Amino acid sequence: MSDLQISGLNKSYGAVPVLKGIDLSIHSGEFVVFVGPSGCGKSTLLRMIAGLEEITAGTISIGGQVVNDMPPADRAIAMVFQSYALYPHMSVRDNMSFGMRMAKAPKAEIDRRVNAAADMLQLTLLLDRLPKQLSGGQRQRVAIGRAITRDPKVFLFDEPLSNLDAALRVATRIEIARLKQSMPQTTMIYVTHDQVEAMTLADRIVVMRAGHIEQVGTPLELYHNPANQFVAGFIGSPAMNFVAVTPIVDGQVKSSSGDPVAIPFAFQPSGSLMLGVRPEDLVLTTGPALVRGTASIIENLGELAIAYVDVGGAEPLIVKLPGDSALRQGDAVALSAPQSRLHLFGADGNTLRPASAQTEI
Repeated sequence: MSDLQISGLNKSYGAVPVLKGIDLSIHSGEFVVFVGPSGCGKSTLLRMIAGLEEITAGTISIGGQVVNDMPPADRAIAMVFQSYALYPHMSVRDNMSFGMRMAKAPKAEIDRRVNAAADMLQLTLLLDRLPKQLSGGQRQRVAIGRAITRDPKVFLFDEPLSNLDAALRVATRIEIARLKQSMPQTTMIYVTHDQVEAMTLADRIVVMRAGHIEQVGTPLELYHNPANQFVAGFIGSPAMNFVAVTPIVDGQVKSSSGDPVAIPFAFQPSGSLMLGVRPEDLVLTTGPALVRGTASIIENLGELAIAYVDVGGAEPLIVKLPGDSALRQGDAVALSAPQSRLHLFGADGNTLRPASAQTEI
């Protein structure tokens, strides 16, 4: 079993707390991705699981065994770093077999595991090359292959694609997805700041902020049902738009640049609220509008266009439109959205749940 349990985990550097009461269960065979802004503690948490950082308080258990005081080499964990960490004077074969050779594994077993990993990662023809003779994507695959040969209970990936260009990131991401399919019983934990990596690879995503876990869920759960405004704004690319609205009566609000509109939420008509709507859910309208403004920038990407609409706030609203949209820079814009695609956040930033969601506004 390779399930992992984290209970009451804290990490401080002197008087500076970095992780604050982390509780998390990761099931055997899951692919879990940690995301969050820089400095939120996601890489520190990964390194604590690996045994590379001391635990201030709390426990980490792997397969039912507490590993707090266990050396990294004894935790049945393999870690893949963003910097590859290959030995430059060793061949691909020797890099991949290094851990097993240090453990004095039988040569036949070393050869079997290296060849199997090389075949899985399409490295067979590269086994006698040195790292300097490889592309960045090939080097990262060698680092992954080295981890595979150790036959770990848990894989840890620390932003493994961040040093690759866009095309190599896509290709290597696909290789990692194939790796997961070929090793369904192995638990994998992955740290990234990349939205696409998180959404496409994860069984579940852990969203972190300032040393806390904000929400844990499947990619689509977090996308469609964020627990708060932070998660709503962090998951999704381009990010969710936020519009400050003033309650008029229960179930009706008005933005500073739009018309009074009905929304499917129950709330007390006092104070201010924040309405969230994703760029792909905003549509051009000639009727009542949630917001009105001016198209300031149009980015045409072929199959779609990204419009930035100035509505009088500090940030423009981002709208996804069909690539053949007739909207041009400087055009007046009125935007609406289906009620079922709206999100409402209270003064504390937490999500208010809809009472119903049927019509378009």
